[in-house]
Amino acid sequence: MLPDSYKSWQSRPIHFSSVRVQSDRSVIAASPGKGIYHKSEHGDWNGLSKGLPESANINRLQLVNGVMYACTNKGLYRLDDQREWHFAEVGQSCYQYKEEWGYGFAATASGLLYKDSNKWKESAYENSIVYDFLFTPQYLYIGLDQGISMYDRMTDRWASFQLGFGVTSLAATRDHLFGASEQGELVVSNGEGGFSTIRFGDIFVFSVVSKHAQVYVCTDKGLYRVGRLGERLTLFSVKPGVPVTDMDWLGSELYIATLSKGIQTMHTEPWCQH
Repeated sequence: MLPDSYKSWQSRPIHFSSVRVQSDRSVIAASPGKGIYHKSEHGDWNGLSKGLPESANINRLQLVNGVMYACTNKGLYRLDDQREWHFAEVGQSCYQYKEEWGYGFAATASGLLYKDSNKWKESAYENSIVYDFLFTPQYLYIGLDQGISMYDRMTDRWASFQLGFGVTSLAATRDHLFGASEQGELVVSNGEGGFSTIRFGDIFVFSVVSKHAQVYVCTDKGLYRVGRLGERLTLFSVKPGVPVTDMDWLGSELYIATLSKGIQTMHTEPWCQH
């Protein structure tokens, strides 16, 4: 990383909880209590909440095959070419949306849903809150209100890990699965068929994000990258000193959502992109 090679966009508002960057380098970001905003690469921020319920709170933005989705407490919404949001037929609180294995999947307050052709159906854990999910070639990992669950496509079997707390975000490297607990701890697979939690001083973890072979950790003290010092798992500082809630990337640029200083961009070294 080049810690001093970033720019801060002066923005109204300056508080952001989720960010996605599009192929034309325009940015769509959610501001807590204020809705969604759009900014072209060299333009100003403009409101982008038309079509959303007035009382909608944005849990997460997601860009899927060039289409922007908003996961809200009032359901899932899709952005059209005229920059208007449309209800995407998921009415309960929605926390994540992805498309994998030929289906659309939504994490909701009533479990994991999937869309087969034009109809949403229950997939799993209909009596639990599903906050996030992560696909690998063989496994589906799910972050739940009481822990983590894993589905093995090869054996068609589920395994559940009751941790006693919610896991609100998931990310992975080749060797480990990572999560963010609702208490602000880092959740890590321990290689022994279970999970451990790590508290890094007074750092509160908001979310974890996979970027290629790296896992980034968004915290109230800044943006970090997971790494090792010898055999010990640790966090390496990427962007310190500002609460970071989310991140996205395009090419070699990181786009960082902060709670107090708008959206910031940061250039990565070539070795960070592999």
